Amino acid sequence: MTTGDPSDDPVSTNAVVPFPFSRVQPARTSDDGEPARYGAIAVALKIPHDQTTGHWCSRCAKIWYGYLLEVACPQCGNRHG
Repeated sequence: MTTGDPSDDPVSTNAVVPFPFSRVQPARTSDDGEPARYGAIAVALKIPHDQTTGHWCSRCAKIWYGYLLEVACPQCGNRHG
């Protein structure tokens, strides 16, 4: 039984499509081929790259990777995403 709500229609453009993977690891290089930036704590502790967390820097418009609660972009020092 349908309620007439367009979200009930599985063919509708409003239908939610589940993402097929629980975790996806993006490439650790930027679009221009430059290696990804890593935070100071991750570098100092020599943390394996797969244990780092990606963060977005709005100033650099790039993703950088850090360990636990690192918040400052290693390239520009931005702390506000």
